[in-house]
Amino acid sequence: MGKTTIRVAFDDPLEAAHFLQQCRRKGYDAQVEDSRPQVKRNGPALAAWLKAHPGWYKVGESVNRAAANKAVLKIRNGERRGFEGGKFEARMENQDGSWLVYARYAGRVTKVRKPQAEGMEPLF
Repeated sequence: MGKTTIRVAFDDPLEAAHFLQQCRRKGYDAQVEDSRPQVKRNGPALAAWLKAHPGWYKVGESVNRAAANKAVLKIRNGERRGFEGGKFEARMENQDGSWLVYARYAGRVTKVRKPQAEGMEPLF
């Protein structure tokens, strides 16, 4: 038989702590969930989140260096879904035997080519 999960939200942290103590006294397997919002970490939602939060953030992890490198290249080249604009930077780091992929929104302005002056013709 599966466990039944009941989620209760409180505005006041003291009320939440009191309720948690009461549940534990009665023998229930009560625990506190992280109240931070869960961010979807892939696709267009990730790209939008990176645009809203400046800086480098972990977006992936791999045991394989080649897989991490492939993820970095997909982000840099705009091949990954949501990153088509190409204004993202990515890098990878090795930490304790696993390869972490970090990305950020660079927001670089693309260079606009100046129109040639009228009457001028190229030499070649």
